[in-house]
Amino acid sequence: MASLLPGENKTPFQILVHASAWVVYGSFIYIANYLANPNIKIINTILFLLPFCLTFYVSIYCLNLYRRIGVLWSIASFFIVFFVMGLIGYCYIYLLLPLAGIKLYTSDNFRDFLKGAVLGYVQYFSYAMLYFYVVQSFKKERELRRLQEEKLRNELENSILKQQELELQKDKLLLEYAFLRSQVNPHFLHNTLNVLFSQAMEYSQELADNISKLSRIMRYSMESVEYESDKVFVQKELDNLQLLIEINNIRFGHSKVIDFAVEGVIKDQMIPPLSMITVVENAFKYGDLKDPEHPLKIRVSLHPGQVYFYCRNKKKKNNFELSSHNIGITNLSKRLDVAFKGKYEMKADDGEEFYTFELTVNT
Repeated sequence: MASLLPGENKTPFQILVHASAWVVYGSFIYIANYLANPNIKIINTILFLLPFCLTFYVSIYCLNLYRRIGVLWSIASFFIVFFVMGLIGYCYIYLLLPLAGIKLYTSDNFRDFLKGAVLGYVQYFSYAMLYFYVVQSFKKERELRRLQEEKLRNELENSILKQQELELQKDKLLLEYAFLRSQVNPHFLHNTLNVLFSQAMEYSQELADNISKLSRIMRYSMESVEYESDKVFVQKELDNLQLLIEINNIRFGHSKVIDFAVEGVIKDQMIPPLSMITVVENAFKYGDLKDPEHPLKIRVSLHPGQVYFYCRNKKKKNNFELSSHNIGITNLSKRLDVAFKGKYEMKADDGEEFYTFELTVNT
């Protein structure tokens, strides 16, 4: 994934990717406003997006600093950035642009400006936060691949006797498992989400609810690293899977493109944390979920001492971005080997039109 995080070299390709993304986003904003007001000009849309674009990249810069400066200063900087960007935005809209004969807003009421600034800041800070977290996740995946390749080379060099080879593989598996469970520990993101939730409550209950759901999923992801046995009760996984589905439903206007059902009785069944969520998240990312005749189908069947999980999605045409999808499934397989070795069966059918995943865990 192209990244423009501070401290990294920006290649022309990365700059082009970001520029293209803003062009597409700006075009969408312009078309949406044009349908409501045919007299709107493209230059007005561009000038309107400039302060929000600056907010997006300033937020990314601050998020990169949060890892070093601590939670309290992170929260304080959130408000400082809002104050500074709000002041810049006010001067830009009501002082600078009028000098050029451009007026973006018809209202001069400061309360209206403040309301729009708060909602805009929360929106673009959320975009920056999600972008930052995704980039960090991709960096972890790349580092994980490098470590896996290094361990394989070490195995080949040190494989002398059969017993030594088995012991070495066991040690490497445990080390690999530790790397697989290592993640960016996003405590600062979780605390920032709580701040955003409090801010959003005043302006949009729906936005506040969705921020709360995202915060709960992130808390679950953080807690999963602390499970020594890498096992959780299936109820906890299902609760967070439901949150993930509800958040993604927003993309489709709550249309019936997700068919989710749980069958059987939930007792003391256990599975690896994030196992179902990993598969469903891949389906949201790589699947074609715009066809109501072929919705994303998710089934969880529960029996005493057994969990059966089924997920099928229609594939996007000409989708070549499957590397992280395969890595996620491979990592899940290795975690299952540690927690439920010999007690699970996993099947993945990458067909021409559909991708189907099945997992049976005997607990």
